[in-house]
Amino acid sequence: MDNEPVAVVDANVLLNLATPVVDDRPDSPSGADPLKSVLTVYDVYAPNTVLGEIGDATGSGDLLSAAAETVLLAADHLTTRDVAEETDDLDYGLDDGESRAIWLANEIDADLFITDEFNTSNYLLVSMALHDRNALFTTPHVLCKFAEASLLPVEYVSATLTYYCETKAWDEAYVDQLRKKYLS
Repeated sequence: MDNEPVAVVDANVLLNLATPVVDDRPDSPSGADPLKSVLTVYDVYAPNTVLGEIGDATGSGDLLSAAAETVLLAADHLTTRDVAEETDDLDYGLDDGESRAIWLANEIDADLFITDEFNTSNYLLVSMALHDRNALFTTPHVLCKFAEASLLPVEYVSATLTYYCETKAWDEAYVDQLRKKYLS
């Protein structure tokens, strides 16, 4: 991939992007593929550990397993890196995949680090660990930017944000601010 911005992601981002695609319940959003959109717009990197975490989520036959299988099918559109013990200096209490993804984002000077840790104090820890705090984005922020740029339909993004608030307990006040800024 030549000129796409470089984005580093952790397992939760990839799984959350794939979930509405594989959720066939009547109240789930349909009509677009946020995982495919992210993999098309960005040159996406992830530590090998992240794919290991995703592989561990397969096999149970539930929605998470289906999302994990979808991510693994798309894994050839990711660039993975072996990030071993370099994360020792990132002792922020984050899980191994997040810590390694942050280290990778810092190492390759990524344009974006996408996380879903905005509901917790971990967001502040991620912000502290990144060399470039301007590279910190959340999945709902990226989806709203895609709607603003007409890369995903506004109606789909709005429905998807509602879906995530209902199924993932995403912070509604945060999501509402993004809606006002990008979807109005």
